[in-house]
Amino acid sequence: MKEVRGWYFPNNNGGEAEGFENQGINQFKMSPYGKLAREIIQNSYDAKIKGENKKVRVEFRLIKLEKERIPNLENIKESINASVEYFPELDRLQKFKQNANEKIEKDTIDVLKISDYNTTGLVGIDERINSAWYGLIKSSGNSTKSGISGGSYGSGKHAAFVFSYFRTILYGTFVENEGYAFQGKSILCSHKKDGVEKRGIGYWGKIEENECKPIRNQETMDEFYRRNETGTDLYIIGAKLEEKNWMANIIYSVIENFWKLIIEDKLEVKIVNYDEEINIDSKNIKGLAQVGKELNVKIDEHDSFNAYKFIELNDSIEEVRYGSICSENDVELKIAKLPQYPEKKILRMRDTEMKINIFSPRKRPVNFIGILIAKGEELNKQLRESEPQTHDSWNADNIEDDEDRKKVKDTIRRLDEWMNMQIDALSYVDDVPEFDAEGLDFLNLEDDDTNGIEEPQRPFDEIVNSEEEEQEILVMQKNFNAPSVIDKTSNDEPNAGGENDGQEDRTRDGGEKNKGEGENNSGSGELYHERQMFYIKTPYDSDKNMYRVIIRPMENLDKCEIRFQRWTDSGELERLKIEKAYIDNKELKVSGNIINNVSLDGNKDTKIEVVFETKRKCVMEVKVYVQS
Repeated sequence: MKEVRGWYFPNNNGGEAEGFENQGINQFKMSPYGKLAREIIQNSYDAKIKGENKKVRVEFRLIKLEKERIPNLENIKESINASVEYFPELDRLQKFKQNANEKIEKDTIDVLKISDYNTTGLVGIDERINSAWYGLIKSSGNSTKSGISGGSYGSGKHAAFVFSYFRTILYGTFVENEGYAFQGKSILCSHKKDGVEKRGIGYWGKIEENECKPIRNQETMDEFYRRNETGTDLYIIGAKLEEKNWMANIIYSVIENFWKLIIEDKLEVKIVNYDEEINIDSKNIKGLAQVGKELNVKIDEHDSFNAYKFIELNDSIEEVRYGSICSENDVELKIAKLPQYPEKKILRMRDTEMKINIFSPRKRPVNFIGILIAKGEELNKQLRESEPQTHDSWNADNIEDDEDRKKVKDTIRRLDEWMNMQIDALSYVDDVPEFDAEGLDFLNLEDDDTNGIEEPQRPFDEIVNSEEEEQEILVMQKNFNAPSVIDKTSNDEPNAGGENDGQEDRTRDGGEKNKGEGENNSGSGELYHERQMFYIKTPYDSDKNMYRVIIRPMENLDKCEIRFQRWTDSGELERLKIEKAYIDNKELKVSGNIINNVSLDGNKDTKIEVVFETKRKCVMEVKVYVQS
């Protein structure tokens, strides 16, 4: 019987329709380059060959490939067009179709090929469940890894789909004692073919009855897709990499997240943009990090680049402090004051030596730089269990089982206590004036911008339906005898802190504005004063990627302006641009980082749903201003 190859979208058989919005893909749209590098390299390093002292090599290579060399690309075009016919009212889907069709009409297609070497490849090609191959290609919503490994084929695999104009990825692998396998995957929408409703996720390969299987004989494949050494190739078809700085984003994300592995000569990464090439290895990583420092690099234009600070600490400080959380000496910490970095930061990692996050408590009497690594097997296992799909925090609330959640939460608490004890034990006193920012949504000295705000950032319904008083986050400013003032004749916002620490009147010079006819036009020379709130709470709804801002004023206030800023990793405030805001499903007027013309009732909470352009949890500053 002749082998049939092509794209296969299973019949829906009366199941739920699958739309264009895909939760797995959407969670990687914020900081996409950073997350692509993290997820790819993390999974490659987890697949390193055990027992061999060879460093893992990962290569990102952008090339132009003749359209005819991409398997059955026209079938993907047909499925994309059919998806739009199935959901004709979706504007984003219409735009997706337009962009995809424009790319398909060209003679060559941009392909980002990502390859790893000195790795095992995707083992378990013929296994139906619980294998690396199955987890990457055929499973959804579960991980095939456990214990202390860093990555997961449960959700991180979606990071690559963000970069495809066709939402289409091809995978090739070569595994010792198993051989070669090649298969494609496309994440589109429910659609109809020949009058039959199809699912939104389809596969390319050998079609047999009601299944699509991988191609096992690489001699029958185009030579571009062949591989003769163990490891994995991933091909992002129709790569969205027009941005001029895509190489820099990948380079500095690699350094930010994996500098320690690279310095220790356990990892090497190459990035190739057509004819331009750069290699990141133990010989040049420090120089590249210093270049990033001088350029004040921002990954994905907003994430701070901090690796050069931790590299410098790692080189200059030999003392290591050890703690015992789950077993003896299962966590280590390097911590010191580096005078050139007057800030408070601890890089937190597990024994995978990949960055999890940066602990940045604001209100401590000393400045410090630190590197914390969880070393013990049990500690790593519990922390790994607590991580979300993006692996950027430790939060036991993610754990389903009650007993496990309590156990891991207690472990995280003890780890935080130990870490804070080491900070308190520092023998020097910093002589830099302490910056006390007003209006923060946490005030506990032990808190940071990740684990420390678990309670106020629980899902909204859990908070508003609870009667526990201790969940209120009080925002009581130090001194309101001299409130801060904004002159509405200027477009600038008051700086937080500064020499006066936000306590003296601040007015701005500016040209007059004629008072308009709109409701909240302030006109010439009118001042907005910051007002004291009884409390402000900012629970985060992770399902909807929005904040539910809850404000209780001290009295009734009309025509307020509510302003939002977020704290960056470097300890700076930046404006948090608002996309939309609602009260009781009624859309509010917004301008930049400001919600305009809000009335606050002193006898009850005002609950505002706020969607920011940057859809991720953060530590923010919220202030309310009222016209004089």
